[in-house]
Amino acid sequence: MVVGVIRNLRARAGRSILTIAGIAIGILALVVVGSLAERLGTIVTRSTGLNNGAIFAMATRGDIMANDQTDRVNAAIAKIRTFRGVRAIVPEVILPYSLASSRESSRFGPPSLIFGFPPEARQFSNGAIAVRYGRDLQGGDVRAAMIGADFAASAHATLGTTISLYGNSFHVVGVIDKSFTIFDAAIVVPFAQAQALMRQIVPPMATTLPKASASALMVVVEPHADTALIAKRISFIAGLQARDPAEVAGSIRSTTQIFDAIIFGAALIALLVGAFSIVNTMTIAVTERTREIGIRKAIGARDDDILREFLIEAGAIGLLGGLVGLAAAAGVVGYVDAHNASSGNLELFAITVRLALGSVAFAVVLSVIAGLIPAIRAARLDPTEALRRNA
Repeated sequence: MVVGVIRNLRARAGRSILTIAGIAIGILALVVVGSLAERLGTIVTRSTGLNNGAIFAMATRGDIMANDQTDRVNAAIAKIRTFRGVRAIVPEVILPYSLASSRESSRFGPPSLIFGFPPEARQFSNGAIAVRYGRDLQGGDVRAAMIGADFAASAHATLGTTISLYGNSFHVVGVIDKSFTIFDAAIVVPFAQAQALMRQIVPPMATTLPKASASALMVVVEPHADTALIAKRISFIAGLQARDPAEVAGSIRSTTQIFDAIIFGAALIALLVGAFSIVNTMTIAVTERTREIGIRKAIGARDDDILREFLIEAGAIGLLGGLVGLAAAAGVVGYVDAHNASSGNLELFAITVRLALGSVAFAVVLSVIAGLIPAIRAARLDPTEALRRNA
């Protein structure tokens, strides 16, 4: 039967190729948007994972500029420690790299940020900063930096490279492994030197430098703490802004679900167009092979045999279209991602095993469903009528 299906497809090669191409285009669209959704899902999952068990309280820019900022941060830490459910408070420095370089404006992806963490922050990092090659920062390091993989590509930096941060030279000692989080484009420097960099962000008219100690606080909470309540209480402290991580994660999930629905809807429209072409192809095939069907039935072929052959033929068209579309999509997204990776931009696509197998399986199932009505029509042909119609 398989040999017969192949023979039938080859006998109408032009029409078969066009039908397969229609399915392939639909699968190409489905895999491209699906891989975009897969990558987005990875980014969202890993990014929200950074906030697992922690609330980030950001200092307002005006507070950073204040000359009494150290006193304010210390007072805020002391107050937050009194909140029920707070486990630990870690001061951090987070600065925009864009103020230190004009090169950042040409990058596509999350912004490059300069981070400074005290040693105790690493135990709460959830493994976000893993060294790809080189080494981690060590106590006693002076003007040393670790850089993310995307930043390394965009800045053409590697181990031993010297980079400039706010007019200060830093020596790259390590490159952070790709994690599809904000740390892919980050620069991590020793905490004390990040504090020194922050003191450089002052208005030109300032007469004295503020003794800034932190621009953010990582508030680690107990497993069953009410993060919404703690975040709201932190936001009441002058100079601090905090959001409930559960609320942020929910908002992101809602946005991505709407995005997924839109892009998959567009891809399904393309696939449905391909399905109509299968219906057309199989209907014409039944008309052209009416006499052949009548002869086969006259010599003993059952309705099930005819039905099975046409369904296998429709499934074969879907399988070939699915494989061609998958291969084309892999080539497109592979080229785009390779180009983005080489220039330090965000890699947009991820063709996972479930997406690859699911898209091909969907093409086969859709094709079989599209070919079902013509196949039933062929199976129900009366052999006498079929032979008389083409006599």
